Order: sequence, then structure tokens, then C-alpha cells
Amino acid sequence: MLRSIKDLFGYPVMAVDGKAGKVKDVLFGDRNWRMRYLDVETRRGLHLNLRYMSKATSGEETVTRRLVEAKDLEAPKLGIDRRVFPTRLSVEEVSNCEGFGSHLSAEDRYEMEFRRFFRHAIYDERPLFGSLGHAGYLPPISAYEHTDEEIKEHLDRMGKIAGEHLHSAHAVVGYHVVGRDQTLGIIGDLILDVDEWKIAYFVLDTRHGIPSRKYLIEMQDAQKLDWSSSTMEVDDTLESLVAKRRYWVYDPVNKDAAEHEYDYSGKPCLKSLMEEVY
Repeated sequence: MLRSIKDLFGYPVMAVDGKAGKVKDVLFGDRNWRMRYLDVETRRGLHLNLRYMSKATSGEETVTRRLVEAKDLEAPKLGIDRRVFPTRLSVEEVSNCEGFGSHLSAEDRYEMEFRRFFRHAIYDERPLFGSLGHAGYLPPISAYEHTDEEIKEHLDRMGKIAGEHLHSAHAVVGYHVVGRDQTLGIIGDLILDVDEWKIAYFVLDTRHGIPSRKYLIEMQDAQKLDWSSSTMEVDDTLESLVAKRRYWVYDPVNKDAAEHEYDYSGKPCLKSLMEEVY
């Protein structure tokens, strides 16, 4: 069964004995494109900027995120109950899973290091990785003075992060797709094969023309996923895309036991609905 990861964000996560939280993100590896964890927000809190407020906050204001391994998940449902992501665990077992900070994606590690070194978040564009500096990284101009030792420590940290292979689906959606000689578009979505818990395709949104054309690209054709420049490299050109499979979210790609057809978001296809009526 193929499901749109973008559509899964926000789904209630149902344990065997009740609701355990909601889907915050999907973490996957870029070596074999397998889904590693489902990032579950187990407690809703107040999403406030408390930087200039009192440090004394109640537990109810804390958002708890737990990482549920793929082996402990059930396939998302289809049809009327499609907006549910079931697990094989109890609510207590979900709450006892590893915390979000135990397996951070490369994107989150980069954000944390940027905050640590520059003392603020990435409000504008992230610094580009060029040919200078350690591991190809040249730190941007900072509003704070840093010693040579602090800069070296920062460069070492960035070099270590460059070797990370765990990625956030939420962050990867929107990456630029770079072909042989030009940028082809952006990653519009990731398609999850829930039978194997593997990222099977990514959706290339060319953003050329109105409406834009979208193509389904197999993940095995992706050459490199680079978090530092927010790019996905492929061996394609705009001309070669015409041979690729076009992507339509309403394509009948899933079937249930009764052979009814459903699209990438788990909704019944028009053809199946018409057959039931007539």
C-alpha cells in the first residue's frame, strides 16, 4: 500500500487501548530509504516563545515527542477511517518509547548547532555550503564575536553532522531537486510503502506552468540527499522527465479486501464509489 507522507502529518496515533498522540514527523535513512521512526507528539502543549518569559512552566505546557519504531506500527487505514495511524503498542508503551532527542535527524542537528553557535534560530536562508572551510562549510557572519577555538569547534561539529544519514520527512519536503544541468523543481511529497515501511517514491513538482507538472520518481534513482544545501540530486533533465510517470494524488494505487480502489491519501476513488452506487 502506498501512502502520501505529507497527508499523514497530524493523523491521530491510536494505541491498542486508546489515542496515544498524533503524527508529528517521519524519520527515514538515506542509504536504503527505510522508515526508521514515527515521531509522535504524545501531549499537546502551548506552542509559545518563552524566551523572555519566566522559566517556571507547568508540565502541561511541555510537548512530549516519542519515537515509535516501524516494527511497532500497523498500516494506516483506508476509506472513512483513513485518518488514523494504528500501533501495536499500548498508550503507556508509546509514552515509554525513546524520546525525540535520542535520534535527531540531520536537519534537527543542524538547527541545534546553528542555535548554539549563533545564539538565534535560522530566520533567513540557511548558510550555503561552498568550497571553503571544514567539510566544505563556511560559517556566515555572526553578530557575536567568536574565538578561533569556538569557530574550530563549530566547524568540527558541522563536519560530524555531515555524516548523518537520518532525515526528517517534514523537512525534506520542499528540498530543491537538482538534475544534470539545472534545478528541476522541488520535492512535493514522499510516498511511503507501508508494506515494507520504505520510502518508495518522491514527488517531483516542476513548478513550471500553471498548474505545475508533477512526476513520480523512484527513490532508488536519487543520487544524493544533501541537507546542507536542501537539495536532492538526480540524473535527469527536464527533457527526460516526459518518460517518467506523472503523479496524480487521486490515482487508484491501493485496494482493500473487497477490491475497492483508494488513492494516495487513502480516500475512495471516484470509480469505486460509482460502482457501489450502480
